[in-house]
Amino acid sequence: MKIKLTKTFILLLTILPLLTACGKKAVEATEVRVPENRVIYEVFVRNFSPEGNLKGVERQIPRLKKLGVDVVWLMPIYELGDTGLWGAHSSPYAIKNYKKIDPDNGTEDDLRDLVKVIHDNGMEIWFDWVGNHTSMDNVWVTEHPEFYTKKDGDFVHPFGGAWKDVYELDRDCEAMQDEMVKSMQYWVDNFDIDGYRCDYASGPSPLLWKKASERVLKNGERITWLAEDSSRPSLVKNGYFDYNYCWDFQEKVLMGFANDSVKNLVSLREACELLANEGITTGESKAPDDTIANPYAGRSRMVYLVNHDVLQDQGGSGDIVYHKYLRPLTVLQFTVYGMPLIYNGQEIQYKSGGRVSLAEKTPIDWTTQPDTAMTSLITTLAHLKHTQSALRTGVQNGKLTNLVTTADDCVYAYKRTLGDDNVVVMLNFSDDESRFTIPAGLPEGRFRDALTGERVDLSPSAEFVLASLDAAVLVKE
Repeated sequence: MKIKLTKTFILLLTILPLLTACGKKAVEATEVRVPENRVIYEVFVRNFSPEGNLKGVERQIPRLKKLGVDVVWLMPIYELGDTGLWGAHSSPYAIKNYKKIDPDNGTEDDLRDLVKVIHDNGMEIWFDWVGNHTSMDNVWVTEHPEFYTKKDGDFVHPFGGAWKDVYELDRDCEAMQDEMVKSMQYWVDNFDIDGYRCDYASGPSPLLWKKASERVLKNGERITWLAEDSSRPSLVKNGYFDYNYCWDFQEKVLMGFANDSVKNLVSLREACELLANEGITTGESKAPDDTIANPYAGRSRMVYLVNHDVLQDQGGSGDIVYHKYLRPLTVLQFTVYGMPLIYNGQEIQYKSGGRVSLAEKTPIDWTTQPDTAMTSLITTLAHLKHTQSALRTGVQNGKLTNLVTTADDCVYAYKRTLGDDNVVVMLNFSDDESRFTIPAGLPEGRFRDALTGERVDLSPSAEFVLASLDAAVLVKE
């Protein structure tokens, strides 16, 4: 970002380093890890390394720590089924045994080593739980056929038969629910995990999640629960889950920028203000049902650009999905609200050459496809999540106020405010350089662009210049 400066301000920039050298040194911002602001990293073990196993993940944990990650979420590592395959490998969501590690992923000792390294680096580890269905050769199929949905005596494939490699569980079978809760507790007791991301959380009965959230404990304390869901806000409001997905925000707002689609900044402004201030995403009602006024007040949700589903459905990497808009959208993801997700190589924009199937093996080659610019950007943004109180979400929530610019057709600007702390974000969605002012609403004082280090005194007369498809994040000095 460039800022048009007055002669007086240029003089101030010239003498300021001398004044600083003679006085106190600048104080580095202190990182404060707030649970509602966690930075989550999703790992698809099969594709995360050439080895495709837990040891391949373990070697990169120190790097993820430097990236700013708080939580390592492992996609399912359980023993997988061998029947009904729709690719060269099993989908990680076709579970054969909930209490065994798939041999391709490694051993129990490998998992214990990984958990220790994650904890030693001050991070949490979450498992991925599949409560709606199992593989067709799961041990329960023969030992407990009563656990499954049946039609005319036959097992049922979910979604009207669309998921051909799995059988649907009977959501109302309490014996199945109890056995599943025991399996969840097994991994906490024996491997010291910290939480679960729960796949298709609206599929199983809410009673399953009630039992799990109350019974699955670590040293007598509740663990963390993330629901892959946004259609049942009561799962969060009732306390069964701590967080869920900002699903509609990604699908109905961010995907509007996919594949070089025509941008709609009016809708983006409205959606971001609603999400940041009320926790509701575009497409969701402020009153999702008759008994819940706002299920997300004082809470947080997960915000993402890509995950395993997006890359399987849309393309092999974030820049394939979002093309030229990836940089400003990445800045938005980390500064607008909630807990940002980084998916399996997103920080280097790994390109697989096409869609990433969950039933194939397309390992990341970390040596030949580094994107240091994206890695640097995400590292900086994660640091801001941990140091700028205005970017917090939850009980202490930084209010988002949209700022009107003189280039509103292509620039989206907003500020987040909590107490005396302000962060100003500017995003240029134009193919051209954008020059603009912000006549009203800017906080006063000296600010620094966290992405470039450039300093500026904010005022209504300051002219900002953003390069094509670039962004600025101004933090108070």
